Order: sequence, then C-alpha cells, then structure tokens
Amino acid sequence: MYIVDSHCDSIEKAEAGVFGIVNPYNFSRRHPQLQFVALFCGDEGVTPPEANALIHRYIARFRLAMEEEGERIVPVTSYSGIERAFAEGKHGALLTLESGTGLMGDRAILRQCYDMGIRVVGLTWLSNDLAMSNRIAEGEADTGLTALGREMVEEGNGLGMIFDVSHGSDRTFWDLMELAEKPPLATHSNFRAVCPHSRNLTDEMAVALFKSGGMVGLNLCVKFISEDEVGRTAEGLFRHLDHGLSLGGEEHMGFGCDIDGIGGVYPSPLSEGESIHDRLIELMLRENYSESLVRRIAGGNYLAYLKRWLG
Repeated sequence: MYIVDSHCDSIEKAEAGVFGIVNPYNFSRRHPQLQFVALFCGDEGVTPPEANALIHRYIARFRLAMEEEGERIVPVTSYSGIERAFAEGKHGALLTLESGTGLMGDRAILRQCYDMGIRVVGLTWLSNDLAMSNRIAEGEADTGLTALGREMVEEGNGLGMIFDVSHGSDRTFWDLMELAEKPPLATHSNFRAVCPHSRNLTDEMAVALFKSGGMVGLNLCVKFISEDEVGRTAEGLFRHLDHGLSLGGEEHMGFGCDIDGIGGVYPSPLSEGESIHDRLIELMLRENYSESLVRRIAGGNYLAYLKRWLG
C-alpha cells in the first residue's frame, strides 16, 4: 500500500525548529508516502514582497530538510521521481504553493517557482488576492479570476503546473475548471452537503471535478467535517467519504489531511501521538470499507492522477 497526502503545513514547523518534514505523526511508519508540502505565504497583513521572501525562505528550509533527512525522504517533481523514491524505500515530498501573494503579479516569478520545484499552485488563501477571489467571498465580492489571475493560469498551463481550487471562491472554482489545462485538485476540502462550510465543495463542484479527472483530498479540519462538535470524529470524516462515493468519486478522492495547519486539533480518535495516516487506514478497514477502496483512497487514486498529469 502507498500513501499520498495532498496537503500539510509542516514546513512552518521545520522552519521553527520543532520537527523536520518527517515527524512522528505526519508520516506512515508502515508504507511509503508521498507528501505534498505547502509553502504558505498568504497570511493576513503580509505584503507581496514579504510573501515572496517567505517563498524563498521556505524553499531554503525545505532543501535543508531534504539534506538532513535524506535517508528517509527525497524531493520529487515528477512521477518517475516518485517511483524512484518508493523503489528505494523512501518517502517523497512534492512542493505546492498556498496563496499567490508572493507571486507579486509577475509571471516570471511563477516560472521561477516552477524552476525551484513547485508543481501545484493555489492562487489565493483567506483574502482576495491579486489573481482571484477566495473561498469566503460572496455576492459582488466574488469576482472569480481577475485578468491577472487568468494570465497566471495561462502561464501555469504553459509550464505544466496543476492548480488547486481549495481556497478559491465558488466563481473562481468554475473559472479554473474552464481555464486550467490539467484537471484541478481540491487538495484539502470536504463536501458542503455534509458540512455547510464555504471551504467545502458543493455537489455540483464535486461532480464536475470528478468528471474532469481531478481529485479531492479529504481534510481533517474539524470545522470542515461537522458543524457540531459531536460529529467531529473519524466517523464524521467518513460521512464525507461516503458522500463523495455517492457522487461518483471512488477513483477521485484521497487524503488531504492539512496536518500542522489546523492547530493540532484532529477528529477523534486521531491525534499527534501516532501516525495519523496509519490510524486512518486502520479505522477505514474497521468500518468495513473494502481493502481495494482503502488502497485507492490512501494513495492509489492520487498516484494514478500524478502518473497521468504530473509529468
């Protein structure tokens, strides 16, 4: 079995000296794992130049971590790189960008990000960005992709980049579905029909994403799992999985756990006292999901996507 997780914020903990990229709870102790490592540079109040500096700082920290932890994990930018890592019994790390603030509206900076190893890009986070509206934008505030955003998508398409819709507004989602040449990813999102949070996907969005060949990475953030605290459990997460299955997503869902990005609060009984991915797999099997489905959700679906689209 292989594991793929399409979102974590562990680089910030590595930057702070708390853990390396491979930490006791964010990587499997039993299976090779590919971890998407987000470079988050879009916090409120951060200026574009400051965000750009963060990208470079995090890249430097990532490279240092790959040197320090090279016996366990290697950076990857292609599917063949993933295969090599797994064949060597190592984990893989794939860089993603969370927020386009640091791009400073400059296509050349997006090209530079590609050259530095970033392959998946989310153009916004909490605040409307130069390029697109964010997930909490509604009504007139939801302008979707701006003219600059469309230029960025055009540039990213030319580079072969993959776009992440997780933090985009509803209109931005549909703009990206129309303009992105590769099927987009919702790297860390759940389903709005189960939990009506704006960060989750509507059924119409999910079906469109599935039909395009895209992927949804199921998120462990308890606010996106259930409105009430009683439902903020692994069983609550599985309600999202079941809903996605009912929409035709059997081959288009995986893990997008958002580890190290949700304040250390996880759906019960998951915790940072153990490998979260290994525990999730145990719980899925205990809930009588078939082994073949568990293999697909754990990593098989994402690997099939990446084999076709990563390059």
